[in-house]
Amino acid sequence: MPRRRSIIRSILPIHFNIDEQTIFKIIGLFLLGMGVIMIVSFTQPATPEGSGISIYLFNNLLRREFGALSIFFPIIVILFSFHFFNTKRVKFIRPNVTFGLLIIFISLLGLFGLGEKGRLISDNLTFYFSPVGAVLVLLISFFIGLIVFLDTSVDAFLVYLFKLTQSVVVFFSSLLYRRAIKPLLTRRSQEKEKKVHEKNINSKTQLIEDKFVGEGPLSMKKGRPTSSISSFQMAAETEKERPPKIIKPLVISQKAPFSWVFPPMSILSDIEENQADYGDIKKNSAIIEQTLDSFSIRARVEEVNRGPTVTQYAIAIAMGTKLSRITALANNLALSLATPTGQVRIEAPIPGRSLVGIEIPNLKPEIVTQKRILSSEIFSTNDDPLVVPLGLDVSGKPVADSISRMPHVLIAGATGSGKSVLLNSWISTFLFRTRPDQLRLILVDPKRVELSVYNDIPHLLAPVIVDSEKIISALKWTVAEMEARYKLFAQYGVRNIDSYNQLEEVEKKPYIVFVIDELADLMIFAPSEAEELITRIAQMARATGIHLVLATQRPSVDVITGLMKANIPTRIAFNVSSMVDSRVIIDSPGAEKLLGRGDMLYLPPDRAKPIRIQGPFISEKEVHNLVKFLREKNPPVNYTQEITDQEINSRLEIGTSLSGGKTERDPLFDKALEIVMQQDKASASLLQRRLSIGYARAARILDQMEAEGYVGPAEGSKPRDVIKRHPEEKSNLQR
Repeated sequence: MPRRRSIIRSILPIHFNIDEQTIFKIIGLFLLGMGVIMIVSFTQPATPEGSGISIYLFNNLLRREFGALSIFFPIIVILFSFHFFNTKRVKFIRPNVTFGLLIIFISLLGLFGLGEKGRLISDNLTFYFSPVGAVLVLLISFFIGLIVFLDTSVDAFLVYLFKLTQSVVVFFSSLLYRRAIKPLLTRRSQEKEKKVHEKNINSKTQLIEDKFVGEGPLSMKKGRPTSSISSFQMAAETEKERPPKIIKPLVISQKAPFSWVFPPMSILSDIEENQADYGDIKKNSAIIEQTLDSFSIRARVEEVNRGPTVTQYAIAIAMGTKLSRITALANNLALSLATPTGQVRIEAPIPGRSLVGIEIPNLKPEIVTQKRILSSEIFSTNDDPLVVPLGLDVSGKPVADSISRMPHVLIAGATGSGKSVLLNSWISTFLFRTRPDQLRLILVDPKRVELSVYNDIPHLLAPVIVDSEKIISALKWTVAEMEARYKLFAQYGVRNIDSYNQLEEVEKKPYIVFVIDELADLMIFAPSEAEELITRIAQMARATGIHLVLATQRPSVDVITGLMKANIPTRIAFNVSSMVDSRVIIDSPGAEKLLGRGDMLYLPPDRAKPIRIQGPFISEKEVHNLVKFLREKNPPVNYTQEITDQEINSRLEIGTSLSGGKTERDPLFDKALEIVMQQDKASASLLQRRLSIGYARAARILDQMEAEGYVGPAEGSKPRDVIKRHPEEKSNLQR
């Protein structure tokens, strides 16, 4: 028997072994051909001439069965044929489009009774539900078909219908107003103005005639009679009838008689041809869905938010899908989308939404100008003097926040990422919107080139500080000012600066914003002193109206200490080189994927996840023009000399590696040396416990002991050996 089968197989060269996919494709080709033939039948003449009798009969059958809607039947057949070609890799059309169109087609057939099928549907529904019920059933079916076709929810569809109806009503009412009502009102107003004008002329003529008759003869000039009341006097009398305008100058303070002139917005300029290139959004949406589908993740792009720097594709995922599976596919998505930077950022989930955001860099970013942000409604309707611009978010909406809510902010990022531009934007916003009696600035610029342009403006309490010793002095003065204000508030029984400034017959206190452009230089000069003063201000200064803005390009733990981070809740992270730096700034990764040039992550104190924002841009020329205007149009500057004249302790350590000089002894050096001699060993943990100091200070004291020869070098985690005894300790041992 097996031999007979082999003989048959050798005789028959063709084997009929057809899989399921091939059968589906054959059926799809058949339906596609039928649909094309149906469409061709509508192009034939009404009566057959010569060939094509079958197509003619086919067309008559369609018209008889479906009436005027027969042209849509072949389209539905073609759509059905596409579903037989669908695979995971190739999808021509979604099922909701086909089935939604079929429901709409059937409901319209029954609603209008078109063709034999339409009359059959209408008669059966009328028999079972009455004519009114049949109409309701068909209308409900029509709207269900629309919802399925558009792939939306019922509430979203109703909202869309409401907005569409509202827009139609507004359009026709505005058209009616322009065509009929407005010309009528214009004509009536013109007639009314004409009557009032004629009445005024008659009253003036009567007044002149009375003057002529009652007060004497006419005065003659060059043979022409003129009135004894001149036109200037008539204009003056007319002005007297109007209420006088009272102009109140904006006084800087009770002691300064100068009026403050706010800078105009014309100082800022717009950038022409500043449009972002978002790329092919439909293509990117399809690529995202196909890429996730290839990893067995069912997802659909729900909405697209066009931002100035990135475009956010918000996707909805199937229930039961782990977010970690999507976040792990960031590199695969970047590969499929061929992004300009080679990476994408995934926000899972979007705060306040049950969606996952995939942020793709734009092919061409949009520059967010300072003028655009300051002209937005968020500034025009806000009277808070401490509001600062942050830029545009991923949906293109302007974002701003008040420093009083922050209440201190830490800005960090790599060189050239946009920190100094953001500081210039904030300072210029203060200069545009506030007077010196409302807000004063202390600017620190160890680099000497970024903020020195603001010298000689009235808002400064002191010239721009560039020396490290003067920075410590300014911090000491700020702490003293904070304590003095607290004593003053306690005297008047108020809790904060806002309540104090609302009191009558008191000298108003301005807000003080302390800006440090490079924190790393200060932390190298005097780490313990700077950390102590900054922490004290950050802990207590909020109620007194004193706020810190710290910026650094070295986001490391020795610059941004844990004590600072605990008291400065608001962080702004620009582009950094590694994930470690991102975690130091915002306690989470993400900043390493930013694009630079103002692209930042903003972490406010009331949110757990940062917001991606494109910061505003202000050019150097605009800053110079603003400072020039303030110097020319406003009163002279009076600096507070005490800010930089505070007494500096001698224990500020300037390391030998930086200054080349000898390191000064710590005030606790002798006490620490006594402890070391008693214990006959030296370690940082020992000094920390006995002296209640931090690790950094204890390690510096040990280094000073090593430099003077008292203890030996460090040997890993072992305590240091005591090499030389203290003179007093030696005498005690001899006794």
